[in-house]
Order: sequence, then structure tokens, then C-alpha cells
Amino acid sequence: MLTSILAVSVAGILLGLRFKAAALLAATALLLVGILAWNSLGFPGHVTVGKSLILMFFSAGGYLVGLALSLRRRRNGE
Repeated sequence: MLTSILAVSVAGILLGLRFKAAALLAATALLLVGILAWNSLGFPGHVTVGKSLILMFFSAGGYLVGLALSLRRRRNGE
């Protein structure tokens, strides 16, 4: 679970550095589709609703961190 949290947090930061909020919505939808596919294929490490919400929270939090870094970089660059 820790690896998943780290992965979605880093993905959120990268999204925040480059893209607008619509990309976060698309990434969240892709995360949910991936979770549903993972669970339906029967791979080990069944993802519950609680874990899904935690992953979405960290993805959004990572996006906000990336957005803040992007704004800071733009402000210092000008």
C-alpha cells in the first residue's frame, strides 16, 4: 500500500507541475478504472473502497503540491 501511495503522490505532483485541474479529474478517473480492472482480474492485493479513497486523496494532495511548486517556479523565474 505504501508503494501505491508513493506512486500516486508522485504522479499527482508531476500532474500539478505541468497540467491544469482537468488532468487531475482524468487521472482520478483512470485511477478508478485501474482499481476496478485490478479487482475484477483477481490479482493479489484486493483494493477496497477505503484504500481507493486514500489513493485519490494522496493523488489530489500531490497535485496541489505540484501546483504550488509550479507557481513558485514561475514567480521566481520572472
